[in-house]
Amino acid sequence: MTTSAQICAHRGDVEVTPENTIAAFQSAVKKGAQQIEFDVALTKDGKLVVMHDYTVDRTTNGKGKVSDLTFDEIRALDAGSWFDPKFKGAQVPTLREALASIPKSIYCNVHLKGGEELAQKSAKVIAEMGRLDTAFMACSLESIAAARKVVPKIKTCNMTRQAGDRPAYIRDTIAKKCEFIQLHQRDGYDNIKAEVKQLHDAGVKVNWFGANDPDLVKILHEAGVDYILTDKLNMGMEITKKF
Repeated sequence: MTTSAQICAHRGDVEVTPENTIAAFQSAVKKGAQQIEFDVALTKDGKLVVMHDYTVDRTTNGKGKVSDLTFDEIRALDAGSWFDPKFKGAQVPTLREALASIPKSIYCNVHLKGGEELAQKSAKVIAEMGRLDTAFMACSLESIAAARKVVPKIKTCNMTRQAGDRPAYIRDTIAKKCEFIQLHQRDGYDNIKAEVKQLHDAGVKVNWFGANDPDLVKILHEAGVDYILTDKLNMGMEITKKF
């Protein structure tokens, strides 16, 4: 029996909008993505902003480490023109703004680019915004433990991987009672159906990073993966319709 996966827009709809911006999230919502992944980091003054890289160099008109810049300095940057002039003036969003732009019917995959302080602050925001049911934090086991101290019901995805040892990664995720795991394409998919069954039997949902090839997306659908992270949202959604 074939079980259909659902599509996660990796950093939003990055084919047509600048990544990790409100425009990217809104476009992914409009196209029907069932999960949206974005990255969160701490500014110098402890604010939560959406940024994948540890510097602002690639996706804004500024330079420097996120951790060395204040919130006001980062907000003054243009986060859209690098992608297309029509997005000039787009700002780096806050975690609150990102969550507010995505309906509660869609899962938010909040990938943390930092440690325990970031985890605790992010968990509190997720709880305050009423997203405990449809948002989860992807982070290390240490950060998960820290977040649970302040928000016991926070959903999590274990990102502490044992390189080249997927069975151990799966065992750790189950043992730590994480709601999600993120299997990685680098470790292959020869045993994917059995691994998905093992995780589902333990109540763990399976994310897969990443799949930009149509044939791989089909394989993951057939294996019963829950969410497929992709940079090619249009392709992923089109294949999903067939399942």
